[in-house]
Amino acid sequence: MKNYTYNFEIKDLLTQFVAAFDDTVVKRYDRSGNPKQEVEVRYVFAPKQRVMYDIVNKAQNLTLPVVAVDVTSISYDDNRVFNKINNFHNYLNEVDNTTGRMPVPINIEVSMSIICRYMQDMEQIVTNFAPYSNPYIIIAWKEPSTRTETVEIRTEVLWNKNITMNNPTDTSFSDKFRVVADTSFTIKGWLFREKSSNSVPIYFIEQNFINTNRNFNFVEAITAQNYEEFYNSLSVTADIESYTLSATPTITNIYYNGSGGYIPINDNTSITLNKQVSSLNLYNYISIGSNYDYTTAVLLSSNNTSLVNLPLTTINAEYTGDVTGFLLPIENYQVLSNNTLSLTFPYLSGSGDIDIIINNPAGWASSRTTSGVYFIAE
Repeated sequence: MKNYTYNFEIKDLLTQFVAAFDDTVVKRYDRSGNPKQEVEVRYVFAPKQRVMYDIVNKAQNLTLPVVAVDVTSISYDDNRVFNKINNFHNYLNEVDNTTGRMPVPINIEVSMSIICRYMQDMEQIVTNFAPYSNPYIIIAWKEPSTRTETVEIRTEVLWNKNITMNNPTDTSFSDKFRVVADTSFTIKGWLFREKSSNSVPIYFIEQNFINTNRNFNFVEAITAQNYEEFYNSLSVTADIESYTLSATPTITNIYYNGSGGYIPINDNTSITLNKQVSSLNLYNYISIGSNYDYTTAVLLSSNNTSLVNLPLTTINAEYTGDVTGFLLPIENYQVLSNNTLSLTFPYLSGSGDIDIIINNPAGWASSRTTSGVYFIAE
């Protein structure tokens, strides 16, 4: 209820409804049946009582014939509630990265009152819509979205197939005779719910698997008031296997790109970087690991801030904490696959330890903390 969901649906449907009828013209005939005059029928959005009041009180802003259109009720339509089984799916809007939910089906009941001076006028107005409302008419309108393409919605308008005549019977000699006919329509429209942002990505999965052959009582576990205490009291610890899946990057090995040399992954492995570019192009490396497809940044972290002539950047990682380093320009690294990333070091001046930091939306990984590798500039 806190979300603003007004999309002009009812207004657009009523506008389309009136537009489907408001080009009606009645003709006046002479005794020989020849048309001598054409009169355009006015369609107004107002209750019949209001139109009659304006006519009786000679407001001079309405002339007969007039058709009054008004909304009498709006109701929920249970017969048009669909789900995935009925091939109605939520859809992704790639423009603003939102998900469109199934709209709410509503029936808009619309009354139509035809007010004329002559019976023949009323007959012509009826013949203008009745033959085309068998069994219904269709109005088209745009699905309210910021999609780049236009999605057309076709809405049925059902006529109730009855016209009630309300000709005046109690009038005085000064009253002008009027023919009044009442009918109604049902517009099968939709109200669109708020757009929902995509579900929050899952970056980490931690799961424990318990061997059920040890008579583990799932009913007791589900109904336990304190599940944590129940879990800790289990005597089947040896039969519990834990599984962890993370979307953060990993660095498992690093190779020289130019020489093809292999850097073994051992604790506190150090690699010496030459300051001058050589024919072996030792400044280029291939990082082997995982989750590189969504790389957002590569940084160099050092205990000597003068090593790289780049501004210091801090990345605020929600799940793995903040990390600060020299932001490597995008032209200095390239994601080759989800498991390989090529990177080129900038010119280094000075000495100190250097770590490679690879970041994605889930967090970051360091060559030192992940695989025990760091580089030394001398």
